[in-house]
Amino acid sequence: MATAQQTEFQKNFRVIVEKIFNHWQDLRLAVEHGMGGRNGQQVAIEIMDYTYQYCVGNENITQGELQEVLEELMDQEFNTLCDDNSIPEICRNLLRYKQLALQDQYPLIETELSKLPAGKEWLRPDVKITYTPIEGDSSSSDEDMDEDGEDEDMEEEDQEDAPTSSGRVTRSQARKQKAEEFVEPEDGWTTVRRK
Repeated sequence: MATAQQTEFQKNFRVIVEKIFNHWQDLRLAVEHGMGGRNGQQVAIEIMDYTYQYCVGNENITQGELQEVLEELMDQEFNTLCDDNSIPEICRNLLRYKQLALQDQYPLIETELSKLPAGKEWLRPDVKITYTPIEGDSSSSDEDMDEDGEDEDMEEEDQEDAPTSSGRVTRSQARKQKAEEFVEPEDGWTTVRRK
């Protein structure tokens, strides 16, 4: 491939990768929910850059290989498993668009990518993503614990949990009951629940 063609391919394929990653909802949610820590957005940008380099630097990548790379990155960097088949879809599209770009089929690629829902590009250093730390994070303080490791406010909470005089259970009481029934998964995993 001539140098000018290679440069054009790399520039155009970079735009394709950015467009696909900016529309990847699982990645954005992982960043917004603090799964990658305070630097989650930068980590996401690095994953996008790495994926671009991996695709450009390897001629005969299979979908399975690329899928394994992305799954491993999401697991290592965000402690996240994507069970919605988004990773296979992303890999299939990236490799398909790579082949189309190598065949100079940019109008077809543009037509297909224009069908994606309109959205703001967020995988750029100049865009600020709101980081929401996860409740119950292991980095939380133990201020409410006494020297025995028991919660000092336990007696007050027990009174709050008692049903009202009408026998109804309030929403906060129902949430506390659900939280008590919840079994935390094994170490290293985080469960994201509705509030």
